[in-house]
Order: sequence, then C-alpha cells, then structure tokens
Amino acid sequence: MGESLLKPESNMQLSTVKEYYHSLLQVLASIYDQREAFNIASIVFEDAFGLKDASGHEGLFNPNWHHQYETIKEALGQAMPWQYVLGEADFYGYKFKVNPSVLIPRPETEELVDLILKNHQQSACLNLLDIGTGSGCIAICLQKNLRNACTTAVDISLDALECAQDNAKRHQVELLFQSMDILNLDSWQKMPKYNLIVSNPPYILDEEQHLMPAQVLKYEPKEALYVTNNDPLQFYVSIAEFAQKHLLDNGSLYFEINAFYGQAVVEMLQTKGFVARLKKDFYGQDRIVHASLTI
Repeated sequence: MGESLLKPESNMQLSTVKEYYHSLLQVLASIYDQREAFNIASIVFEDAFGLKDASGHEGLFNPNWHHQYETIKEALGQAMPWQYVLGEADFYGYKFKVNPSVLIPRPETEELVDLILKNHQQSACLNLLDIGTGSGCIAICLQKNLRNACTTAVDISLDALECAQDNAKRHQVELLFQSMDILNLDSWQKMPKYNLIVSNPPYILDEEQHLMPAQVLKYEPKEALYVTNNDPLQFYVSIAEFAQKHLLDNGSLYFEINAFYGQAVVEMLQTKGFVARLKKDFYGQDRIVHASLTI
C-alpha cells in the first residue's frame, strides 16, 4: 500500500489522516489501555497505509483506502488482534504471516531465539527440530541466522503448517515440514536424531484462562495455548521422552515455559537424565529452560 495522498475532488468531502486516526483511536480506547491503543493505531496506519505520524497528519486521507479502513476498524472494534486484522506480525526483526490458526509471536519467544543463536552461532553443523512450529517464526529465524543449520518444523495442525510454509517462502529459507502429534508415540518413533530440539508448547492452564486478554481468548487457537489443570507438564514430558531417544550426544533441548512451572520442568528433566538450567525473561520471570543429556 502506502500510495501518495490524493488531492480532494471538487464533489468529494474528505477527512484528514489525523481525523481518521483519531476515529480509530476512539474504537481502540474502548478495548485497550491508552498506550496500547496509541501503539496499535500507529501500527495500523503505518503498515496498512504507509503513513507515519498519522496522529498529527493534516493531509487528506486517500479515498481509495476508505473501505479498507472501515473493514480494519470494524474488526479491531470486535477485539480481533491487530496482527490477525493486518495478516502479519513482527518477530525478531522480520514480518510473519499470521492468522487464527497460529499463535501471534510474543517478545518472550524472541528471547528464546536469541539465546539459541548466542549458544550455537559457532556450531559447525546443526540438525534442528522445532516442535509445534505454528507460524514457523522460531524455525525460520534460526535457519536464517545459523549458517550450517538444517531445520525441521513439525505441528499437529495442517493449517499451521500451511502458514509456516508460506512464511518460509516469504523469507526464502528451506525447511522440512512434517505433520506430527508429539503426544502420539507412533507419530514420532521413526524420526531421526537432532543436535537441537526447541519447543514453545501449550503451557497455560485451563484455570488461568480468566487471566488472558479477551482478544486472546476469543481469537487465538486454544490447542496451541492451553493444557489441562491436572497435567500441566503434559507436553514437556512427552518432548523430553522424545529427546531422550532423538537427541544426539551433546545435543541441546530448549523450552519456553509457564513461569509458574519452571522448577517443576527442571526437576522433571533431571529425573530423565538431563542437566537443565532456568533463564528469566525481561520481566524477571522464569521463561526458558535449556537442557542437555548427561553422558
């Protein structure tokens, strides 16, 4: 998009960019706090229409954009996340296609990617596996930034895999994609071995749903977010058991975790022969576990 602003025709009454911006801001202010509403409005005008500093822009808004603007405003007014409305999200300096079949990438997950890159930048050869790839953001960022990586991305959702494949094409990286249910032993017994396994699995308890923003509850895929209250480590246990059989010597296992279960994940991994370390995120909460098998 980002066409130049048009001059008004004599028979058309047009509003300024600033007026359109503040109209959208009013809608957003009924859903988000002031700061977030301002941020979202600015992102929409920059990403959808190529307009920076729209809040004070006195130029006329291109009439050809009006229908698109109204469509965006209506969707945002229904609390749809702006990333789904615009069809893409920012992650680790890249833009990724997203839709309601995949989670919206979070800043905490950027920290997971950053840690892996710091720890493995000098690795001569890496056979990587991303379990529960979703949009493919983790796998693609690792593949783009690790010279000698060969990355496989798996997910139970075919729609998610389609989205991840689109993102791989967008970023011009070659990945191997495979449908796999990590909770189903039969689906992964014949998988090869890897130097590095990473996963950001579902880890929000059902009982924690009331703590989630309304837009997350309404639009993001539940199967990628939630685990039952009586088995909060379900995915971590299954992935750890997979890693016991499919991690090469001196290989690494990385998890993003529920901050309340960091120590529980570490202790579970220790019982399965791993050496595990916790890392806090920028909020000071336990967020990442890095583990390796003892030899």
